[in-house]
Amino acid sequence: MRLIVMGDLHYSLMNGGSEEVLEARDKFYRAMIHHFVQLEADYHISLGDLTHEGVPEEFDHMLQWIGGNVSHFLPVIGNHDAYLLPKSDIMAIVGHQRYQAIERDDAHILILDTTKEMNRDDWGGELDEDQLRWLEDELAKSGNKPVLVFGHHPVYGTTARSTMEMMSIDPRTDIRAVLNKKQGQGFYFCGHNHVNSIVQEDNWFYIQTAACLDIPAFRRVELHEGAVRIDLVAIDDAELANCMEIVYANIPGWEPIVTANGEEKDRFLEVKLLSY
Repeated sequence: MRLIVMGDLHYSLMNGGSEEVLEARDKFYRAMIHHFVQLEADYHISLGDLTHEGVPEEFDHMLQWIGGNVSHFLPVIGNHDAYLLPKSDIMAIVGHQRYQAIERDDAHILILDTTKEMNRDDWGGELDEDQLRWLEDELAKSGNKPVLVFGHHPVYGTTARSTMEMMSIDPRTDIRAVLNKKQGQGFYFCGHNHVNSIVQEDNWFYIQTAACLDIPAFRRVELHEGAVRIDLVAIDDAELANCMEIVYANIPGWEPIVTANGEEKDRFLEVKLLSY
């Protein structure tokens, strides 16, 4: 099985932008989506903040560009995605449930919803009791099979910047206690903090992916011959880099992260799977 994972994309309409800015926006985002869908995979996953303001037009552009070019597109909701619309409206647009499970012979895939609805003042994460119970049930159902969990926010105290205010799932939501009930190995993928970071805690591996506007790259996740291998597929394109600089200089509220690429250990991971 192979998955291609995209960090925070932050597609913005950038209303009022100059012709140069809008042209750079379209070149950058179209190129990123083109590379995303051209990478062969069983699932293409967005870790949230696919959009910047969460307006329907932003979702429409992204979904049109992705179109029928991938077999399975799984979008996680990010806080920016949920700024304007109720989550029920968002899920109707993207055609998915807020959280869902995919059971396979080789792994259990779980998509979480960690965002707060229509709250611009608090961009931290949370999970309600219903979703926590669902998560606990799904982890138990997975047995010793590896589980791959995808949420927008990191678990507090794991990956880079996750102890900063509103940069994780609220630590009062004890998701770690639920995750630690997992038998076998677990892999938790997140975005939100715009920095590549990989941390291991016991049988869990926490993999955070930088925003595409800082690092134009995707995570490639492969389960093959009893191992999980995770690397970065970087897009090395001078025109794309120039467009990216124009976009993040003009996107509302954007602040580049100097340390976004992390260290060498934050970009690659290979884990031998325990038998199950």
